[in-house]
Amino acid sequence: MISQYLPEFSYFNLLIVCIALSLGGFVKGVSAFGLPTIAVPIIVFFMSLPAAVAIIVLPMIITNFVQMILSGHVKLSIKRHWRLFLPLFLTLPIGVYLLSTVETRYLLITVGCVLILIATLEMSGISFSFLKRRERLFGPIIGAAAGIIGGITTLYGTLPVFFFLALGLDKEKFVAVVSVLLFSGSIVLMLSLQSMNFINMTYLAYSMLGLAPLFVGMWAGTKIRHMVDQVTFKKIVLVLVALIGAIMIYKAFV
Repeated sequence: MISQYLPEFSYFNLLIVCIALSLGGFVKGVSAFGLPTIAVPIIVFFMSLPAAVAIIVLPMIITNFVQMILSGHVKLSIKRHWRLFLPLFLTLPIGVYLLSTVETRYLLITVGCVLILIATLEMSGISFSFLKRRERLFGPIIGAAAGIIGGITTLYGTLPVFFFLALGLDKEKFVAVVSVLLFSGSIVLMLSLQSMNFINMTYLAYSMLGLAPLFVGMWAGTKIRHMVDQVTFKKIVLVLVALIGAIMIYKAFV
């Protein structure tokens, strides 16, 4: 029935999107981020990267809004981290432009290797707590770099996530600031994608129909997050950062 109105609509693609969103939602529930990390590579196996980016943006907005409201600390997060947020929002449209015009393979490989390296070093006990002493300096730099990377891959939260870990934020404040960042960035990303005509009604249909399995996965992941301690939570996040690096390298060769 849907295909009568949307000729490009495919029930097989819808199934893939639902599976990808449910798995991504579970990871997001556990760690407060990671929806595009898991969902985009699964979708890319069957559809193009621009299609995957367009499909994932609406679920990112909705889930991050819900998580932001539930976590609280919104004003505190904005007050402390606006120096990172602002450059990220300004450079996201640049990344979206590069998605359609520039060969991004070497950027993905470089960033992927850096993420794997820093996550491995952190898990090995080498601390990056020096970033906390230079928060005002490194915040804008990380924000600008994350915006360009995020416009190309939707993974604009990865570098800030590592930065927030280095600042030593406790679990709930970490979830709060990541939720604010991802919700606000998702809106900028959606507007940028729309301005480049990446979003169409078929992609929106996949997004809307995939919300139910997404929220089921997110609910299950949240239950698990409340059961783990701060040390375990940090290890989970670092493993996901390394996974994101591996996925970026993978994308560079697909």
